Amino acid sequence: MKKLVLILLFSSSFLLFSQEEKDTSIVDYPDKEASFPGGLAKMMKYFSENLEYPKMEFETIPNGRIIIEFVINKDGSIEQVKARKEGIKELDEEYIRVIKNMPNWIPAEVNGEKVRSKGVLPIRIHFQ
Repeated sequence: MKKLVLILLFSSSFLLFSQEEKDTSIVDYPDKEASFPGGLAKMMKYFSENLEYPKMEFETIPNGRIIIEFVINKDGSIEQVKARKEGIKELDEEYIRVIKNMPNWIPAEVNGEKVRSKGVLPIRIHFQ
């Protein structure tokens, strides 16, 4: 009987561990939102240092917005980066490239536990 109990305990803890590893849910409204390390000012600096605008005639680019969505994992890494509303392909691709290469974010939290969450960056395009 003791042997059977130990096997059942091991099996149930294995199932709990497996479920935790496969958790792919994304929390829409965490207690604490994910954030770029150093805040908005550091994120703006990151963009200014890493964006390489494609060679194109800026006069032909309409002013507007690019909205980029992505997932911030429990470890702060970024994945599933995409343009929500596609604009000019070359600009969308450049912003997606830069966001994919961002340093890890500070992940969102619910009840003190790190969770996966969605990030949305609206980027205003305005050339003068």
